[in-house]
Amino acid sequence: MSRYDLNVTLYRLKKDAAFRARFQADPAAVLADLDLTAEEREAFVRWDARRLNELGGSLHLLVSIPRLGAH
Repeated sequence: MSRYDLNVTLYRLKKDAAFRARFQADPAAVLADLDLTAEEREAFVRWDARRLNELGGSLHLLVSIPRLGAH
């Protein structure tokens, strides 16, 4: 697993509005060139926060991403 890359992607989703907008429009295309496992990509595409957390994603990042997180 690429825990570091998973969290870098979460951080970009939180801080980079343009990246987040591209992700919302076509998550699979945005994730295609990133160093993530197939399982991580699938969890991102489905926006499965629980699975992303199980794979090593920071819970703080998961719940604080505008228009994607839990609040």
